[in-house]
Amino acid sequence: MSELKKFLDDRLGLHLLDYEIPEHSNSIKYSLGGMTMTSFGVLIGSGILLAQFYNPTPEKANISIHFLMDQVYLGWFLRGIHFWAGEILTITLILHMIRVFYTASYKKPREINWLLGVGLLGFIITLMFTGTVLKWDQEGYEALDHFVWVAKKFGILGMPLTENFSPGVPILSRIYMAHISLLPIITIILLGLHIFYIKYHKLSPKPDGKDNNRFISFTQHMAYVRRAGIGIFTLICLLALTIAPPLGRVPIMGLEVTKPPWQFVWIYALENLWVPSLIVAPIIIGLCLISVPFIDRSTETDPKKRPIAMIILWGTIIIFIGLTLWGKFTTMTHTM
Repeated sequence: MSELKKFLDDRLGLHLLDYEIPEHSNSIKYSLGGMTMTSFGVLIGSGILLAQFYNPTPEKANISIHFLMDQVYLGWFLRGIHFWAGEILTITLILHMIRVFYTASYKKPREINWLLGVGLLGFIITLMFTGTVLKWDQEGYEALDHFVWVAKKFGILGMPLTENFSPGVPILSRIYMAHISLLPIITIILLGLHIFYIKYHKLSPKPDGKDNNRFISFTQHMAYVRRAGIGIFTLICLLALTIAPPLGRVPIMGLEVTKPPWQFVWIYALENLWVPSLIVAPIIIGLCLISVPFIDRSTETDPKKRPIAMIILWGTIIIFIGLTLWGKFTTMTHTM
């Protein structure tokens, strides 16, 4: 066994993984990023298999998914895994960003990694949106209708994102190609850079300074993350076995009757107040997230000594929860 380990180490450089990191890394809150990566990996794997049965045309997209669910052996389970991996990823990603903000892990010298995280958040949201559209049921159609409305407001800049950009190719087909190629490729590149800078700047210390100079090997942390990943995958499989993801029939054009998935209900609520919120809100939120490490330049990381940052954090969480609940229980007051 030792000879095999030496053989692999000489060729793969496995000894480079044997470096010290703070002991507190072996905790759930400091492993949320690894859990998110597990869900993302499941999404990639299940997405490759789903692509074998999907027909990216408006006439057959929805029918091909129903065929997968009803006729393909374990097709319903495969789609359930893909759907629930996206749901779990959303939750762990949000919790990961809250933890990073709470522990001030965006501060010097980790500003670039915060920006990479914001970029990853943007692309993950885009992947979720395009995945919703690809169902091509009423919910998917209405999501695309809102997207095209926003794109048209940007004039020539938004033209590539409208149906008029390439009249011979349905916009659904172009969204499908973005969903399975461009968006995952960019996300993987950003993820690779994100991991590199975690290694380069090392895992952030505890914000209260109580690290106690205790260290473990990174390989021990990897073992912990693997166990957490197995737990995440088991949860995804259990959800896929017990709760079928939503799927309607072919959409009725020109009709607007559905609400978006829960990840986007907050902006549905804002849209009911003021339709241009579809454009303004994401821009403002994106700029706020980007500006965080440049506005908060202090060296203090203890949340107890950062009252303004904590007020902003918990206030933002409460606002988003409130908007989500409001959007969930209010009715539409306009049409696009």
